[in-house]
Amino acid sequence: MTLDDAGLADPAAVVGALHDAWLARRPLVVELAVDPVHFRTPETWEVEPWRLDPRFEAWSDRLHFLVWANTYDARAGDPVWWWGRKAARLGATETPDGPADLLLPDGTAAWVDGGPRGPLDTAVLGAAVVHRESVDLGSLATAPAPCLPAADLAPDQLAAVAHGAGPARIVAPAGSGKTRVLTERVRHLMVDRGLERSTVLAVAYNKRAQLELEARTTDVGPRADTLNALGYRLVTEHLGRQPRVLDEREVRRLVDEVVPKRRRLANTDPTAPYLEGLTAIRLGLRDPDEVEDERDDVPGLAGAFRPYRRALAAAGAVDFDEQVYGAVEALLRDGALRRRAQDRCRHLLVDELQDLTPAHLLLLRLLATPDLDVFGVGDDDQVIYGYSGADPGFLIDFAELFPGAASHPLTVNYRCPEPVVAAAKALLSYNHRRVPKEITAGPDAAAELAALDIDRHPPEVGARRLVETVEAWLADGATTAEVAVLARVNSLLLAPHVALSTAGIAITSTLGPEVLERTGVRAALAYLRIAAEPSAIDPADVVEVYRRPSRGLPNWFPKWLRGRLDVGELRRIAAKIDDAKVSDKVDSLVDDIELVIDAAHGGATTRELLGVVKDSVGLGGAMRLLDGSKGGQTASQLDDLEALEQVADLHPEAASFEPWLRSVLHRERADGGVTLSTIHRVKGMEWDHVAVFGVTDGLIPHRLADDVEEERRILHVAVTRGRRRVAVLGDAGRPSPFLDELTGSAPHRPAPLPRERSVIEPVTPKGRRRAEAVADLPPGDAAVEEALRAWRLERSRADGVAAFIVASNATLRAIAVARPSSLAGLARVPGIGPTKLEAYGDEILAILEALPALR
Repeated sequence: MTLDDAGLADPAAVVGALHDAWLARRPLVVELAVDPVHFRTPETWEVEPWRLDPRFEAWSDRLHFLVWANTYDARAGDPVWWWGRKAARLGATETPDGPADLLLPDGTAAWVDGGPRGPLDTAVLGAAVVHRESVDLGSLATAPAPCLPAADLAPDQLAAVAHGAGPARIVAPAGSGKTRVLTERVRHLMVDRGLERSTVLAVAYNKRAQLELEARTTDVGPRADTLNALGYRLVTEHLGRQPRVLDEREVRRLVDEVVPKRRRLANTDPTAPYLEGLTAIRLGLRDPDEVEDERDDVPGLAGAFRPYRRALAAAGAVDFDEQVYGAVEALLRDGALRRRAQDRCRHLLVDELQDLTPAHLLLLRLLATPDLDVFGVGDDDQVIYGYSGADPGFLIDFAELFPGAASHPLTVNYRCPEPVVAAAKALLSYNHRRVPKEITAGPDAAAELAALDIDRHPPEVGARRLVETVEAWLADGATTAEVAVLARVNSLLLAPHVALSTAGIAITSTLGPEVLERTGVRAALAYLRIAAEPSAIDPADVVEVYRRPSRGLPNWFPKWLRGRLDVGELRRIAAKIDDAKVSDKVDSLVDDIELVIDAAHGGATTRELLGVVKDSVGLGGAMRLLDGSKGGQTASQLDDLEALEQVADLHPEAASFEPWLRSVLHRERADGGVTLSTIHRVKGMEWDHVAVFGVTDGLIPHRLADDVEEERRILHVAVTRGRRRVAVLGDAGRPSPFLDELTGSAPHRPAPLPRERSVIEPVTPKGRRRAEAVADLPPGDAAVEEALRAWRLERSRADGVAAFIVASNATLRAIAVARPSSLAGLARVPGIGPTKLEAYGDEILAILEALPALR
C-alpha cells in the first residue's frame, strides 16, 4: 500500500489497513511516498474536550506507530531491522545470517518481535523471543514459554484470562466472576507472560474496586488506579506540580463566586444544579449551552463554565471532575506527555467498562493509542447511569472503539438461584439494544421456585407485606445484615424505613426527616395540620398550601394573614379584599380547606385524607405538572406523595400522623441492620436476601424515564443482588409491565428502527448557541412582552438578582406569543421548567390576566 499526501490528509483508511495487517501479522509492503517527519512529532489539539466525541481518533499517533512497529526499513536498499539495532545497543549481537535476529549476551538466539504482544510458540520459531516493548525499556528479557493460567477457572473464564494478543471484550453478566477474571488476567500477563509491570495498568471505576483488585493480587503487585487517580497524575505531570484537590465546601464556594446571583428558594439547594451541570459538561462532553437550555435551574451556567475552570487554575486546584476533564485536555494539548503516558499504558485492563462516561472513555482511548490493547470487562445489561452519559453502545461497539477486538463472553451466573437467573434472562429478552448472550445458573445454584417471589399486593398493604417478607427471612435464620430492601428512588424508601423500624427490625438507612421537606410532602402535611386544628390554623400552613395547587393569588396575599385563624376569618379576609378576582380566589382556597376539614371530621383515615388532598383539592395534579416539566429527570414530586400514602397505611389516625412519622424518622439507626438503598447505589454489591419494593407502574419503569430499556436494566440489577431469596413487590392495582416480563408471559414487540449515529468531526464544535428571536411582534403581543419585562425588572430588583436569572428575553417573548392561561400552558413554554414554574408561575399568570384588553 502507498502512504502519500492524500493518505495523510484522510488517514482513516490507511490506518485501518495497517492496523489490521499488524494485528493479524499479515505481511504488507508500504511505499512511503511522504517524509515521515510529517507524523513523527506528536500532534496537538487546542480544543475544549467537550467539543469531542469519545470516538475521537489521534490518527497521527497511530500512523507513526504502525509504520514502524514491526517493519523492515528498505528505503536505503538493504532492509534494516531497527529493533535489532536497538537490541544490539543493549549488548546483543545482530546475526543477519544466523538462526534468528540476534544472539543475546548469554549466546541465546532470539527474534525481536514488533507485533502485538501475545504468546508465541518458540519451538516453532526455533529461537527465543524478545519483544520490542522490552527493548524499548532497555531490557533483553525473553518471553516465557506459552502456558495456560494456573488458576482453577471455568471454561468461559479461562478463555477470557488466556486471551492471546490485542484488545478483548469480556461481557460479564451479574455473578459471573468478572473480578476473578480481571485479577487472574493481571496475574497471567505479569507472571505467565512476563510483561513488564510498567506497561500494564488496571483501571478500576472507584477506590473500593481498586482496593479489592489489589488485595487479590498482592503476590504480583500490579499497577492499579482509579479513573480519577489516573487523571490526577496526568494533570500533575502536565502542570509540573501537584494541584490541590478541593473538597465539596470549597467547590461550592468557587461555583457561587462565578455563577450569577440567584433567588434562594426555601428548602432548596441553589448550588447543586450548577454542580450537576458542570458534571454534565465535563464528564458527559456536553455543550454548555445545551446543558443550560435543557434545565431551568442553572441560568448563566454556560457563561460561568470557563470562568469556573479559570478560577480552579488560578487557585492551583482541581475538583473531582476536573481530574478527568483536565487530564483529557492535557493529553490533547501536550503531545509529548501523551506519548509518555501511552508508553505506561500499553496494556490496559478496564473494570466496569459499561459505567464509563464519554470523558472517561475518551481518556482511556487516548492512553491506549496507538495499539489500543484494552482488556475491557463489563456488562451492557447493567448500564443504569445513562443520565451521566454511560451507554451500552460502549460495549456493543467495542470492536469499533478498539479495532480487532476479540470477544470472550462469560455465561454463568454463580451468585443467584436458578429462578432468579431465569427471571432476569426473561426480563432482558425484551430489550433490543444489547449484546446477545446466553446466561445460565451455576452448577450449585438453588433450584427451588421459592427462591423468587413475585408478590402483587393491594396498594394499602405494600409496607406490611414487606415486613412480613423480611420477618419470614429472619425467622428462617437470616441476620438483618444479610437482608437488603431496594427501591427505584430514594423517597420510596420511606415506607420500608418506617414499617421495618416500627416492627422492631434494625435498619441501616440514609433516609432522614429531610425527606419531609420536599415540596409536595410539605404541602400535604400542612393540609393535615389544618384539618387537625381547624380553629387555630397557622398562617404559615396557609402560605404553604395557597399555591399548591396554584390559584393565581398575588404575592401580597400572605400579608392579610395575622395570628391563628379559623375558616370564618379566612372568609372575612376574602370579603375585605377589594379586587373581586382575588377575593374569589381566596374563597376558592377556603373551599378546598373546608373540603379537607370536613373529610377529617367525617372520620377519614390518613390515606383517605391524603387522597382528598391529592385528588379532590388537586395537589397531585400540581405535582404532576412540576414533574411533567422536568425534561427526563427522575426525582418526582409524585413519588413523594406516593411514599407518604404508603406510610399512611401504617398509621390511620390522621391527626397524630405527622408527629408519629417524625418520631420514627428521628429514631437512632443500628449498624448491621437491614440495608435500605436505592438500586443505583448498590450495583456491585450482593446480599443473601433482597426485596425489591415498589415494582409498580410509574415507579419501575419510572414515569419520567425516557429509556424503558434502561429501566429494565435497573430492575435486572436489583433482582441479581440476591444470593438466596429475592422478593419483587408491586401494586396489583397498578402492576408494572415488568412483572409479566420477569415470567416471560408478556408479548415481545419488534425492535425499533436502528438509530442513526451522529457523525461528529473531531475538532468541530458540537451543539449550538441559543438564539433569541428578534422579529417584531404584533402590537398586542408587544404590549404583553413589555408588561412582562416590567414585571421581570421589579422581580429581579426585589430578589437582588440579574434580570436574566428571572427569565430570558426569549422566554418572555415566547410567553407573550403563547399567552397561556394556566400553569399547564405556561409549563409548555420553552425556558419554563419546574423551578421557574414554582417560583414565578402565579405571578406571570397574574400579569397576563391583568391585560384582558390585549387578548
